[in-house]
Amino acid sequence: MKNFLRIFMAFAMVATLFSCKDEVAKGEFGIQQLNEQSPDSDQYVLIETNRGNIKLLLYKETPLHRKNFVNLVMNRFYDGQLFFRVKKNFMIQAGDPKSRGAKPGQRLGETEVSYKIPAEIDPTRFWHKYGALSAASLNPTVESSGSHFYIITGNKVKDSHLNGHEAQYNKTLRRKMYEKLQEPYKEKIASLHAEAQKSSAKKKEFQQLFKFFSEKTDSAMADKSFKFTAEQRKHYKEVGGAFHLDGYYTVFGEVLEGMDIVEEISKEAYDVHERPLKDIVIKRIVLLPDENK
Repeated sequence: MKNFLRIFMAFAMVATLFSCKDEVAKGEFGIQQLNEQSPDSDQYVLIETNRGNIKLLLYKETPLHRKNFVNLVMNRFYDGQLFFRVKKNFMIQAGDPKSRGAKPGQRLGETEVSYKIPAEIDPTRFWHKYGALSAASLNPTVESSGSHFYIITGNKVKDSHLNGHEAQYNKTLRRKMYEKLQEPYKEKIASLHAEAQKSSAKKKEFQQLFKFFSEKTDSAMADKSFKFTAEQRKHYKEVGGAFHLDGYYTVFGEVLEGMDIVEEISKEAYDVHERPLKDIVIKRIVLLPDENK
């Protein structure tokens, strides 16, 4: 009997260990890492909705976002979720795990996976053109949501709109460069700033230091200013998109087929939180084979 009990306890312990290991492996919302061998290439994806299908291309040049999206698809994370936010002439958005089976009128969009993805922003190559697939973010230019994504529709614009964004975004780039150059000297700058409140000599020294970093920033930014390409300007003026998001959010794919479905969804009537009054359901998202093979 004692031997039997020992054997039984041993099996119980092994079962418990494997059970715990499995729980850890699954992570939140049951997500597991299923794409360790994900190829370093473009990926084709199909979103099946209750309004029709949308075929997407995920860029190989944004590997962190592409591999994360592929892994969520392999985990069937999006299956049954809703496009919880729509806006005519702007975009449609999904990725809230609590949208699955949500009650009518329930506010959505505040839940996502806990991890973030480092930004992979390159507005000269991947921009918010009509049909762009992009990652949402509460901390633009730095990191993306691990699960929320949106697809762009958008309005046609004028050159003046694009000029304004260039000026504003270049200010953002300059500020980030200025902060980057100052970072190693933060303590010294803070100390000198405090001393400058009490001493005119230190105040002058602080002003000289400020001028030094300003000139250093101008030099560093000499060949880094952002400017829309001729192709981008033509597209935004003649087709449309969301130019004002360029440089702040990661574009990691685009729609290949089904923009008529995206347009239809974007024109749905919605409530005060921009949730469609009629549910737009993602039946499932599936990976498609490489079309070049």
